[in-house]
Order: sequence, then C-alpha cells, then structure tokens
Amino acid sequence: MCDPVTMAVLTVAQGVSEYQQGVAQAQSDQARFDANRLAANDARDLKIQSLNQRAIQENEAAAEEKMRLGIQALEGEGAALVAAGESGVSGSSVDLLLQDYTAQKLRGITTINRNLENVEKQIELEKRGASAEALNRTNSLQQGVMPNFLAAAVGTAASATAAYNAADVKQPSKYKSTFGDEIGSQNYTYGYSDSVGQGGGQ
Repeated sequence: MCDPVTMAVLTVAQGVSEYQQGVAQAQSDQARFDANRLAANDARDLKIQSLNQRAIQENEAAAEEKMRLGIQALEGEGAALVAAGESGVSGSSVDLLLQDYTAQKLRGITTINRNLENVEKQIELEKRGASAEALNRTNSLQQGVMPNFLAAAVGTAASATAAYNAADVKQPSKYKSTFGDEIGSQNYTYGYSDSVGQGGGQ
C-alpha cells in the first residue's frame, strides 16, 4: 500500500495539473474568441464602408440626373420659345407648353428622390444586417472561463485529505491473543504429569 503522504502529494499534484490545464484551456478559448471577434468586426466595417460608398455614388448619380432633367427642361423651354417667336405664336398655348416642360422636370425629380430614398433605406437595412451578422459571428464562440482558484484549492485539499486517510489504514503492529497473557503469566501443572513422573519413580 502507498505511503499516505505520497498519496496526498500525488493528489495535490494532480489537482494543480488540472487547474493549470483549465487555465490554459481558458486562455486558448479567449484567444480564439478575441480573434473571431476582431475578424467579425473587420468584416462588418468593410461591408459598411462599401455601403457608405454606394450611398455616396447613388446620391451623386441622383444629383447628376436632376441636373440633366433641369438642363433638358431649359433646352425644351428655350426651343419652344424660339419656335413660338418664329411662328408668331404667343399667349396661353406657349405658357402651357412651358409649364409642361417644368412639370416633366418636377416629375422626374420626384421619381429620382423617391428612388434615392428607397436605396438609402435599403443601405441602412444592410448596415444593420452587417452589424447583426458580426454579433452572431462573435457569439458563435464561447469566451474563455478561468477556473476558480479558491474552489480548485479547496477541492484539491479535500481530495488530498481523503487520499491520505484512505492510505493511512492502521494495521496492528503485533498480534496479541486475547488469552496469551494468561498463558504466559501462569504456570500450569497437570496432575497426570506428576502421576506419570511418580509412577516412573516407583
């Protein structure tokens, strides 16, 4: 049977090793979590930057289209005025023609603004989706959980004590009979021995 002290020391060593393994595992898990979180955030930021660039481009395209409509309306109005002047037409008919060009321009601008608003809403939704995706990706891994030192120490101490007590089973140092002392301490004379002795002398 193992020496009780040796058993206790081995149990403590095992407890320390298990605690160190728990610390190493927690550190490894935390490192993986941090790396995954950084990668998720980088991917989110890159996507949001791309969406912001798209929003800028959409606004620039809308502004150019509005300008084109304005120029087109001015050109149409100018051509109408020249034609009316050359033909000698004036009055309400010319005014109606000019108003039509203005109305076309305003309808075009309204359509552009509505489309731009829809695009901006879509971009905003995609940004939120990118943030949610990054959060889900981050939460897909567990953070490292350090083992509780106090709990590990108490548990190891309890295990060591139990191991010590189990190994320290008391064995009797010398077996003694319950009636041995009486036999050793008393001299017994047997009658038949004396008789035999006396008989031999006769």
